[in-house]
Amino acid sequence: MDLIWKQSRMWDLLHSFYTLMKVRVGFFDLECREMLAFPAKRTDFCNLVRSCLAGEDACRRCDRDAFQTAVSRHGSYIYQCHAGLTEVIAPIIASDEKRAGYLMIGQLRQPGQKEQYWQELRPRLKRFCSDTDKLRAAYWHLTVIDMDKIRACAHILQALASCVLLENYIHLLDEPLSRRVKTYIALRLAKPLSIPGIARNFRVGKTTLCNAVKRDFHQTVNELIRTARIDRAKELLHGSRLSVAEVAEEVGIPDYNYFTKVFKGEMGVAPAIYRKLCGGDYL
Repeated sequence: MDLIWKQSRMWDLLHSFYTLMKVRVGFFDLECREMLAFPAKRTDFCNLVRSCLAGEDACRRCDRDAFQTAVSRHGSYIYQCHAGLTEVIAPIIASDEKRAGYLMIGQLRQPGQKEQYWQELRPRLKRFCSDTDKLRAAYWHLTVIDMDKIRACAHILQALASCVLLENYIHLLDEPLSRRVKTYIALRLAKPLSIPGIARNFRVGKTTLCNAVKRDFHQTVNELIRTARIDRAKELLHGSRLSVAEVAEEVGIPDYNYFTKVFKGEMGVAPAIYRKLCGGDYL
C-alpha cells in the first residue's frame, strides 16, 4: 500500500492551521518521516537534539510510540516527548482501519516550567548535544502554550486528520507506487523520462518516488529506466528487423553512439554484435 498526497493542498491546510494557532504543524508518513510542515524549519532546540544519530533515533521512537497510542485511542494524543516538550499527534486512519500517517504539532513548552525543570532535563539531553549552554538558550526560546490551548489544538488537529482522507488530500493505493511507476516507464520508453516528470505524474515528492523504487526494486529510478530500455532493446534486436538506430529511437535513446555505449555497458557487447549472437543461437 502506498500513500499519494496532494502537496499544494496539504501545504495550504498546514499553513491555515499555523495562521490560526501559531503552532508548527507537520504531516508524517508511517515511517515517522516528516513529509511536509509549516513552518518548514524546526526549532533550534529540536535541531540540536536531532544533530546526532542517537537524538534522531530517540525522536523517531518517541513519535512511533505516540502514534501507536493515538491509534489505540482512535483520536489525538497529548504527550511529553523524550526531550521534555509537549506535543500532540493525530492519526490519519481510513474507514477500513488502514493507517495513512499522522498530523503533529509540538516543540512546545508549557507555562510555569522554571529553571529547575531545565536542570532536570539537562542530564538526559547532554548525550544528544554536548553544548548544553546552546541547548539551554534554544530551550528558553521555544513557544509557550497553556494546556487549554493545547487541548483545543488537539481537537482541531484530529478533525483535520479525518478531513484529509474525506476531502482527497491524500489517497491510499493498494498497488505499490513502485509497480505503477515501472508500468508507466514501460509504456513510455520512447519518450523523455525524468524523476521530476514521473513524480509530477503520480503527484508525489521526488523523495517518496525514489524511496519506493529503491525499497521494492533495489534500484534507483534512473537505473530502473535504463534497465527497462535495455531489456526492450534486447527484445527488438532479437525479434525485429529494425536497424540498430531505429531500435535506439524506439527505446528513447536516439543518440546512436550513446545508445551503443549504454548497451555495451550493460551487456558487454555492442548492439550489432548482440544481434549476431542472437541469430547464431549463442544467446
